[in-house]
Amino acid sequence: MAHIKIHPIKIDFKIPVSDQLKLSRFVYLFIIEGEALHLIDSGVASAFEPIYDYSKKIGRDIYDIQNIFLTHSHPDHIGAAKIIQDKTNCKVYAPEKEVHWIENTDLQFKQRPVPGFKELVAGSVKVYRTVQQEQEFKLEQNLTLRAVPTPCHSCGSTSYYFNEAKSLFCGDAVLLPGEIPVFENVQQYLQSLENIKKLHTNVLYSSWNQQRSLSEISEVLKRSREYIIHIQQVAKKVARTSGNVNSKEYCKKVLKGLNLNPGMANPLLLKSFLACLN
Repeated sequence: MAHIKIHPIKIDFKIPVSDQLKLSRFVYLFIIEGEALHLIDSGVASAFEPIYDYSKKIGRDIYDIQNIFLTHSHPDHIGAAKIIQDKTNCKVYAPEKEVHWIENTDLQFKQRPVPGFKELVAGSVKVYRTVQQEQEFKLEQNLTLRAVPTPCHSCGSTSYYFNEAKSLFCGDAVLLPGEIPVFENVQQYLQSLENIKKLHTNVLYSSWNQQRSLSEISEVLKRSREYIIHIQQVAKKVARTSGNVNSKEYCKKVLKGLNLNPGMANPLLLKSFLACLN
């Protein structure tokens, strides 16, 4: 086990919400270093250079990247995958329900036109193997990843449990207070948090947060659950006094009720708030 190392890489980027508002964001991706390098997610398109530089920093080469495991298909997770695959011929693994958006990013942009999509995503990626829930991947002697279902942030979102280290890479499955609420089903989100809670996890690696260990994990999951319920309560409260919930105005009111910037209102966030009303 001693020769397996996990390297978090924080990628900063901006989302051009409008001409007046550019939202500063970040995302973590992870290099698992063993005999080869294995990535959990790839960040946005501009993440290739930091990945390249970091590989050199730890005495490795970009061509040592053998696999990329994608937690889901959103731009800040698949953005650099095409560049990395083109240069290294690495294998890309992705959840079954997310593959169509990964192999056809034009389709994803058409169905989910988030601001700045074309700048965040380098292009479509060929998936080597679709990931089934609870499937295990023996990558090296002391490195086994197990797919854990966490369908919350997107319908096919999947976390990866590193069996030997009892560590979990959870993607965007743990939404913390103040973060942008993107999800499709409230009950699925709460169930995904329960799925994570049931695991015997020593370290939680999230795309939106610094790594958390042991007792910190239960507190983080508790805060996430409370935030999801709070979002649902605010969305329902605003709906009771709003005429048309299928509107940008409704979205802005909910964001304001959550103390988030109303200028971020877009169809994606509206979809999240409407899911709270079901």
